[in-house]
Amino acid sequence: LLDNGTLHVDGDVVAYSSTVSDKRLKDNVFTITSALDKVTKLRGVEYIWNNGARKGQSDIGFIAQEVEEVIPQIVREHTIPFLDGEDDTTYKTVDYEKVTALLIEAVKEQSDIIEKLEKRIKNLEKGSNN
Repeated sequence: LLDNGTLHVDGDVVAYSSTVSDKRLKDNVFTITSALDKVTKLRGVEYIWNNGARKGQSDIGFIAQEVEEVIPQIVREHTIPFLDGEDDTTYKTVDYEKVTALLIEAVKEQSDIIEKLEKRIKNLEKGSNN
């Protein structure tokens, strides 16, 4: 546990938690726009860890520097002191839980597109039956 309140654990943490999300703690709230565009710009990757407790293990996720280009507000920098062979070094991290809100809005955008296309198809089918 660092002085700034950041907890670093060399391995998985199993815990039960809630993220504070009360509207009384938020100002300037607006719906995410162009969510589908943002999602399509993200690149999900498969990779092998090259350091730390998971060295050699296969995993999936994002590259923080790439996410930062699309959604900078979910990328943070943290000093991670436990990686093998390195002093305290600053690394970029991704708040993966926040991708959920983006995905939900992207699905809604896709639903709107699908609905419009379905209506267009029905109108075209009606026109060809005449």
